[in-house]
Amino acid sequence: MPGDFNGDGHVDLFLGSRVVSRQYGKSPRSHLLQNDGTGRFSDVTAALAPALVEAGMVSSAAWLDYDHDGRLDLIVVGEWMPVRVFRQENGRFVDRTTEAGLSGTNGWWNRVTAIDLNRDGRQDLVLGNLGLNSYIQASRTEPAQLFVRDYFENGALEQILTFYKHGVSYPLAGRDELVRMMPQLRSRYPSYASFGASRIEDILPAAELRQANVLEAREFSNAVALDRGNGSFDLRPLPIAAQFAPVYASLAADFDGDGHTDLVVAGNFYGVTPVQGRYDASYGLLLRGDGAGLFEAVELESSNLLIEGQVRHMALLRRANGERLILVARNGDKLQILRALRYRLSPERPTSSNK
Repeated sequence: MPGDFNGDGHVDLFLGSRVVSRQYGKSPRSHLLQNDGTGRFSDVTAALAPALVEAGMVSSAAWLDYDHDGRLDLIVVGEWMPVRVFRQENGRFVDRTTEAGLSGTNGWWNRVTAIDLNRDGRQDLVLGNLGLNSYIQASRTEPAQLFVRDYFENGALEQILTFYKHGVSYPLAGRDELVRMMPQLRSRYPSYASFGASRIEDILPAAELRQANVLEAREFSNAVALDRGNGSFDLRPLPIAAQFAPVYASLAADFDGDGHTDLVVAGNFYGVTPVQGRYDASYGLLLRGDGAGLFEAVELESSNLLIEGQVRHMALLRRANGERLILVARNGDKLQILRALRYRLSPERPTSSNK
């Protein structure tokens, strides 16, 4: 993520890392790189932002001056992470997530975009998450959890995902999957009946669990976070129609011509196990803004917006004649182009391009 954080006129970089190969659940190293003006970058993470070294399983970041002191701050999101706020103080980046009102927002965040949503001169956040249409559920009081450890010293890191059903937390994996992962469990659970509705506390010894690294997710809503103007944010879930699938991409513009900022969000994710069911319920969604940070979903019949597939990025372009185009990048598919007309988002002819 490019941003001139030290104000010297040269673009610096934040490089966020998401996973450690074959060790999912461990925080990889992320890097803050300073540009010396000649195209050479030096790693200043340890000196200026030690908390960023292991910021988490980063999927997206955004530079903005959220405290309005003229210096860029950094917002970082990712899997099993809260929306983390790193404030620039005397040239160093300090984790101010709690002070910004975003502690406990741990989710499976896919994307963060900084944009002024309510025209108050302050940049807000558009946040793409898992959504609420999922077999796996989570809340502040009943989090999804990931227990990560080399159980029974097998020589490999294993992950056990749990979430709540009817007030009790159970593993997502069934007996067969857990036995393949940890053969020591075979004798304890010779049949499906013996496994039954076992909790993770029943499956693993207390000593193993105490040594596990436990990650939590408490917030799965796709959301916006409005800058209150006092150094904190107000996290607000988007309407229920925006919760049908994960959001990986968003655009902000006045699409309906009423002078207020609207949103287009899209996503989907197919790479899941059959028990979860692939996340494919999004066909893109237009959200009409009211100018105060609230949004209303617009029906397909009115928006004419139809985006299929696994969307990973969108960009808004303008032709020489002023006409706006939305470019949609999708996994394993062609680039889709939409004409952004007032009140309607119509497919360009042709509707897709290899260019």
